[in-house]
Amino acid sequence: MAKRFFSFTFPEDLVQEPVIYSLVRRYGLDPIVFKALVTSSGGWLVVQLTGEDQNIDRAIVDLRCRGAHVIEGDDKLLELVEPSTVSSVKVRLRLPQDKVIDPIYSAMIINHDVVINIRQARIDRDQGTVDIEISGTLDAIDSAIEALKKDGIAVGPIEGNVIE
Repeated sequence: MAKRFFSFTFPEDLVQEPVIYSLVRRYGLDPIVFKALVTSSGGWLVVQLTGEDQNIDRAIVDLRCRGAHVIEGDDKLLELVEPSTVSSVKVRLRLPQDKVIDPIYSAMIINHDVVINIRQARIDRDQGTVDIEISGTLDAIDSAIEALKKDGIAVGPIEGNVIE
C-alpha cells in the first residue's frame, strides 16, 4: 500500500460533488484530510491518500479531469497555510498546418500541469484557430503559453464572443 500526500484546489462545481466519497468508493482509497478550507465557491484540501498506486493515479486523473488543481508532494504539504492560487485565462491559438496534427493539448497538460478546455474551434488540415481556457497556477499557465509560442503557435487575446 502506498501513502501519498496531495494538495487539491477545486472549483465551485466540484464542491457540490462527494469527492471524499468517490475516493473511497470508486477508487478504494483511505483519505486522511489534514487541512481543509471549503466554501460554496471552491475548496482546498491537504490529504494523504493510502491505497494501491494505480488507484491513486486513477483518482488524481479523475479529479484533474473535473477541474481540480492537484499538487503531489511529501509531508511538507502539511505545512501549507493556504492553497496555491489557481487562475484561468482564455487565449486564441492559431495553428499552422504543420501543428494541426501535433499533440499540443496533451503536451500542455502533461508538461505544464494545466487544465485546458476548448471553448471554440475551427480546425481543418491546413490550419486551425482554437479558443481555449487554460487553468492552473500563473507560473504553469505562463510556461504553457511560452512553450506554445516557442513551438511556432501564435497565441493571442480572444476578441469577440466565446461560449461562456
